Amino acid sequence: MVIAVVPRFEAVYCDGWDGSVVNPLTATVAQARDAAGEPYTVVLLIDDRRHAVMDLSWADGYCCVSRFDAAGRQVSRHLLRGTPDGELFLRMAATWDGPPDAGEYEYPHVAARTSTTYRLSGERTDVIEPRGDLGARRETRSVQSPPQLPTPDFGRWQDLLGLAGDPPAEIVDAVRHPLPVRTATRPPWRPPRPLQPDGIDALFSPGAKVQCYDRELRLSVHTAGQLHLPSGRLIADDPSSLDLGAKPFSVTVPPGTYPVSVSLATFVDDPRHSRVAAARLDVGDRPAVRWELALREGQEPLDLGYREFFGFGVDAGMACFVDADSSERMKDVWRTLGGLVEPRYRTIGSGDMVAWSSGWGDGTYPTWIGYDTTGAVICFLADMLLFPTDEDDD
Repeated sequence: MVIAVVPRFEAVYCDGWDGSVVNPLTATVAQARDAAGEPYTVVLLIDDRRHAVMDLSWADGYCCVSRFDAAGRQVSRHLLRGTPDGELFLRMAATWDGPPDAGEYEYPHVAARTSTTYRLSGERTDVIEPRGDLGARRETRSVQSPPQLPTPDFGRWQDLLGLAGDPPAEIVDAVRHPLPVRTATRPPWRPPRPLQPDGIDALFSPGAKVQCYDRELRLSVHTAGQLHLPSGRLIADDPSSLDLGAKPFSVTVPPGTYPVSVSLATFVDDPRHSRVAAARLDVGDRPAVRWELALREGQEPLDLGYREFFGFGVDAGMACFVDADSSERMKDVWRTLGGLVEPRYRTIGSGDMVAWSSGWGDGTYPTWIGYDTTGAVICFLADMLLFPTDEDDD
């Protein structure tokens, strides 16, 4: 007769794991965070060694389960996200397998790697890399609904472990453990809270003063011209990069001609020095009451981490709005101009492009879509990220 032995895991609670238990928490504090939806981490031990690390933040609909072998090498990672009805679905699963002599840090690069990504719409993508970073890559797509499960009660993480491949197990709170412990001013991980459009309404408030580190800037609003959108499909990009396959935003507007304005930030102590803080294409004249990140085909907000965003890249110090049907022609027009725009903004090609200098220069910048109370598109606003936020000081 074979007697099955149920594994017994001991749970250690903390702010996070980075090779040490960072800012240990009591079970009572961790349970209170769980109930409030606040982030915390559970490290599960078996035989005094780390078996799994779970980063949890229910308010963000987020759970990441990483599992490790006896040599301390990561063998799987399962990322779960929240569904509209409050459950969890498997967004991504990755596993690594062999070679047995690879070290902890080498292992994820040379081991055979399999990853599966799901969308709630039923799209599934599988990627197989038999030699990790060193060999071929095979990708297949199919239709399959992602696995789903209810958000577990505190301490009841067996279903999460089962989804990752573990057998049924008993989970108890650790009384003591041999893991290294350290304190830190902030956790080693952040829940996936993408960049938010905080304060962008104020960018188009003439005369407003904004603090930028230790200097004060005054905002002014200027008409940049009228932009022709014959297809209603807007592109925001570096005008020098239009030949690299710039894609329009998924949200479209009726074909037409729309006014574009720019917000200039001028240094109070140096009035000759100004920077473009934002550019806005107005579709309607009502105030925006809601803002969303402008996305292109294939971009999924669930893939964004802490303060991340999808944006357009700038590597020549300039940005522009242009219609998708005009972009091919306007890239050649721009090239004949030598890439120079003076003053800091102007209309190009009788309204087929509006270009402006990009804030502090090269970088990646988000575009926000403003909606009114009826859900209609009011404007597109390219944010040049000129001003630091409290999070930037972290």
